[in-house]
Amino acid sequence: MTTIQIWIAAGVGCYMAMMLGVGFWASKKVNNTADYIVAGRRLPLWMAVGTTFATWFGAETCMGSSGTAYHKGLLGVIIDPFGAALCLILTGLFFARTLYRLNMETIVDFFDQRFGQTFGKLSAALYIPVYMGWIGGQLLAFGIILETLTGLPRMPSVLIATAVVLIYTYSGGMWADTVTDVFQMGILLVGFLIMYPMVMNKLGGFATAKAQIPPDFFHLYPRNASWFDWANYAQSWMIVGLGSIPAQDLIQRIFASKNERVAQASALVSGFMYLTIGLLPVLLGIFGRLIVPAEKGDSVLIELILGSLPAPLIALMVGALLSAIMSSADSAILSPASIIGNNLMPYFKKGVDDKTKLAWCKFSVPVIGIGSLLLALYFQNIYKLCQEAWTLMLVSLVVPLVAGLYWKRATGPGAVASALAGVASWILLTLTMPENYPHKLFAFLISAAAMAALSLLGPQSKQVGARPGVPAVA
Repeated sequence: MTTIQIWIAAGVGCYMAMMLGVGFWASKKVNNTADYIVAGRRLPLWMAVGTTFATWFGAETCMGSSGTAYHKGLLGVIIDPFGAALCLILTGLFFARTLYRLNMETIVDFFDQRFGQTFGKLSAALYIPVYMGWIGGQLLAFGIILETLTGLPRMPSVLIATAVVLIYTYSGGMWADTVTDVFQMGILLVGFLIMYPMVMNKLGGFATAKAQIPPDFFHLYPRNASWFDWANYAQSWMIVGLGSIPAQDLIQRIFASKNERVAQASALVSGFMYLTIGLLPVLLGIFGRLIVPAEKGDSVLIELILGSLPAPLIALMVGALLSAIMSSADSAILSPASIIGNNLMPYFKKGVDDKTKLAWCKFSVPVIGIGSLLLALYFQNIYKLCQEAWTLMLVSLVVPLVAGLYWKRATGPGAVASALAGVASWILLTLTMPENYPHKLFAFLISAAAMAALSLLGPQSKQVGARPGVPAVA
């Protein structure tokens, strides 16, 4: 092994050991499902921000967005980080306080009690493939990084990542996720805040580097565009900007906050951090055009790390990338596991106690992780896996969430029709229309139309409260 590979291997080994230690420590704080799923509802602002930002700053932001920005500039990465920042800010402004007051553990609790068990079961089932796609993207990125930087074959790398994440998530649940996320966020911030100025200094400064890049790489909206281009542009903002508002991992962190003020502030602060720190991989991708040849553009971030940093800082940046990936993977695994244990399984076995729900949540962690691993090995495309996962939420769950909170006429049949029509139209349009057709946008509009039609034309259902003692949602 080379000196650099030794540094990387040692750093990764220490990092993995620390994550496992945190998991075992956190397991001692888990006594019930509330501890496991929402960390006992006691996260202060700094921990809520840390776990939210670290969860969202994942493989698609570091690896996917930097590679896309290399080829397409800012317009190519509207989905993430710009759409992701929009989602966090919208959640903080319009959803965090309202959702926190419901005193629930998962977003499916809301769907179940607002629209009834039929939609509750449907929404629970929809979340599983959503998160398996996202998890798969993170695990695949982990394998690619270690394969590229250490020469370790991709399969063993992915297996190692999967095993470590599953062990500490299984052991400590949301507590383990939160503590590791805060630690991982620290590594992320230090790594990128050191790397970015070093790369810019190598290029002669921001102004000098920017002058060598085509101006259209810094455009935030299309120029001389047709309606078709604007439709695709709007779709790019919506995929994550709206599509991830119902995300269980985001709502889970709202529920885990110690009060509604923290719930709101954590989403807003995380959103503004995403607009700043989240832009660093994008800018590195764009300016990487001046250093990295076109045939290596997809892996521009790794090429910059190897070509611009000394060995100790290479090890630090590898730790930062792995932190971004693992902080997303652990949260993404816990989210569907929480829904399976807390919501899906109790539908089929009534009257279960809290201890049984906790056992189901834990059992679901390795099941979800292994299923996602198989998905990652099949698809082998990080950005595609993540984008399709977000799209499924956009076309099926956004309209029911917004209507359930803000429209009294919304009904259970309307929610079911909205989700099914959105998913069916998305699949149909994807299979029958050209790839550049804004089919995600039209599927979302069809989902909204189905909600309106069934709710207005069908029988009005009884409004359901959140929990005993909690006012009706709508």
